[in-house]
Amino acid sequence: MICCLFFAACGEAEVQGPKDLLFSGSRLDAALEDTPTIDAPAQIAAPSTGTPGIDPATGLPIVTWDDLTLPDDRVDDLVDALLYPESYSDEERAFPANIAELDGKEIIIEGFMIPLEWEGEKVLNFMLVGDILACCFGGAPEPDAWIDAKMEAPGADYFVQLPILVRGIFHIEGLDDGTGYAAGCYTLEASSMKLNE
Repeated sequence: MICCLFFAACGEAEVQGPKDLLFSGSRLDAALEDTPTIDAPAQIAAPSTGTPGIDPATGLPIVTWDDLTLPDDRVDDLVDALLYPESYSDEERAFPANIAELDGKEIIIEGFMIPLEWEGEKVLNFMLVGDILACCFGGAPEPDAWIDAKMEAPGADYFVQLPILVRGIFHIEGLDDGTGYAAGCYTLEASSMKLNE
């Protein structure tokens, strides 16, 4: 019975093979004839080197999530030290130089919006995360894997599960979970946001 349903659903008139499959990275609803091809690996973006790029239109640094990643063995202490500085020495509280130099500067960063506060149809406060799957479907993000972004009035449009570019003043700041435990370490005074197409 199951075999009959399978053949009825798939049809017997045409056999499909690997040449008929969508190219990896294509839209799932793309037509096969519109499927892009990549001729050379040079078209794939190189990984971040830890140095932010520069936006040619604004001259602002384009920061990646790799640029904001803290050393695994220091994450907990660095984040706790932001909330409880009296318990840590200056050396223990020191963020990596590449991150510390961004504190108080205007940056551009790509991510996904998770709204926290609304006013009408506009989002006033949101979590900006680099990987929506790791956050929303895998538990809470690591302290250095999200930014608490507060949008200037009148707020921002909500783009559901689409990558956005956010511009604003970046800060290293301790964020707690409401019960005194350190939960995050970055904030952004967001001045503009747009869909990253």
